[in-house]
Amino acid sequence: MTPLLEIEELAVTFARGGLINRLLNPLPLPSFNILDGVTLSVMPGETIGLVGESGSGKTTLARTILGLVRAAAGQIVFEGRDVVTQADFRAMRRKSSMMFQDPVASLSPRLRIGTLLTEPQIIQGRPMPDRRAAAKALLAQVGLPASFVDRFPHELSGGQARRVGVARALAMKPNLLLADEPTAGLDVSVQGDVLNLVGELQREQGFAAMIVTHNLAMIRHVSDRLAIMYLGRLVETGPTQEVFAAPKHPYTATLIRSEPVPDPRQRSYHLAVSGEIPSVFRRPSGCEFHTRCPLVQPRCRLEPPAYRRAGANRMVRCHYPLETCDQEKEDFARASENKGN
Repeated sequence: MTPLLEIEELAVTFARGGLINRLLNPLPLPSFNILDGVTLSVMPGETIGLVGESGSGKTTLARTILGLVRAAAGQIVFEGRDVVTQADFRAMRRKSSMMFQDPVASLSPRLRIGTLLTEPQIIQGRPMPDRRAAAKALLAQVGLPASFVDRFPHELSGGQARRVGVARALAMKPNLLLADEPTAGLDVSVQGDVLNLVGELQREQGFAAMIVTHNLAMIRHVSDRLAIMYLGRLVETGPTQEVFAAPKHPYTATLIRSEPVPDPRQRSYHLAVSGEIPSVFRRPSGCEFHTRCPLVQPRCRLEPPAYRRAGANRMVRCHYPLETCDQEKEDFARASENKGN
């Protein structure tokens, strides 16, 4: 099957310094890669979970895919066409959409819900004889009453605003949905309702989804594959259940094993990630995770690891990938002992 979206060696570069410094300084300011060498594919109808700590580059990658952030290098191929040029990005946006992290802030407070839901179709030149009827149909699709067409965003609860965001994102019937923290700020019960809604609509319409999140408990149940990001690079990708059962990268392992388990009989063997994620302006030498890795070796501090295959459907960026879950337990237990000494 041909991938719906292919990303090859994607890089995004930001110049250091504020706007005023860039305007007043005649010399080019130093630039830094926010994303570096990202390679990822998305199949039609597939759900990919893009996971990592805050500052790892997840949202930047999603925004770059839609052309909201300009790529400095690499390719973004959507439905067989390279869409890095601005013209192609406009064509891509007719078949892709994004759910933003803050559903209320992403909606204009001056417009009613009915207008907000039909605005994407108007912008893209889609014929719409009856905007009000179209808005009511979209509301019904996400389980909201037709009377909501006359409400303003501030009159919605968090869960209702999120449903309106789902309806707006799917108004153009996209082939690709990018969801940035779709359950952020919601109660657990409401999170489940929103995820079930997106899953039902995905089965009905067949779109692919990329979900940006740090909620591992949630993404485990909704994604087909995981892509783990650290400091603007992918460090591991693979089928969700395989990654959870036997993570290859120590960073993935620490993220998974730091999730609370509601069973006091299960002994914890993880060694949580310590310290803050480094700045992209001062990337560590060698493997960028070595400053926080509980299993670091001398080679890790000097030599950057390659992003290589680690099984039929797995990729990992690590000199010493974990081979089995048993080995992971043993290695982490030894690291914990060494740290205690």
